[in-house]
Amino acid sequence: MVLLVYEPTDYDAATPALVRRQVYGGPVTIAAIDSSADSTRPNNAAIQAAVDRWEAIAPAEFGHGATRNRAADACTTPLIVYLSQDAHPMGDGWLSALTAPLVGGAAVAAYGRQRPPGGDAEREATFGFLYPDEPEIKTKADIARLGLRAFHFSDVTSAFVADVLRRTRFPEDIPTFEDIGVAKRLLDDGHALAYVPDAVVEHGAAMAGRRLVRRYRQIGAVYEHLGIFSDLRRATGRGLLSQ
Repeated sequence: MVLLVYEPTDYDAATPALVRRQVYGGPVTIAAIDSSADSTRPNNAAIQAAVDRWEAIAPAEFGHGATRNRAADACTTPLIVYLSQDAHPMGDGWLSALTAPLVGGAAVAAYGRQRPPGGDAEREATFGFLYPDEPEIKTKADIARLGLRAFHFSDVTSAFVADVLRRTRFPEDIPTFEDIGVAKRLLDDGHALAYVPDAVVEHGAAMAGRRLVRRYRQIGAVYEHLGIFSDLRRATGRGLLSQ
């Protein structure tokens, strides 16, 4: 399992212990890459003591796609799980549920469900759309049916078949939403993606005002860059405003 660490809080430092509590039918190795300015702070040290492998890099070396690819290249297990430092698995079945579609061969990548912080109406509405109650297996043939949601994938809580990910790789030419980028590549290559609502984590910082507007502008720019809007038009015969 890969944990990307950056200026962790007390809440973040508790994440490895929640991973250790998982009921899983195989060995679990936790590898952390820390891009904090000072990796000797108490919370950084606590995470370092709780993981199996640790690497500290300079903040300038970090890239959302590049650092995840770096972790994948160093991985020696058949599956790679990514978990954000501030995503807390709920219950002890998170890891088993998240990896089940990969072990069973239904998909080459899977992502779990996120629960937002309470009282954030925008996040509640968005998460309710992106993370429904029912599980899904998505392929490129589902674009016409699902629209933009066919491309949704979050590496906040995610799992990949290691060999497939190393061939496909996260895109490194976009500043963020690298998870949408790798999902697009996997779909284009004919692979299936799984959404696993039983693999639940608590995650999500509240956003408002200019920050929220900026995030949605970034999403639109990345979707355009990746060719997702073009794929959507080809699959549905309609434009974005129909979604």
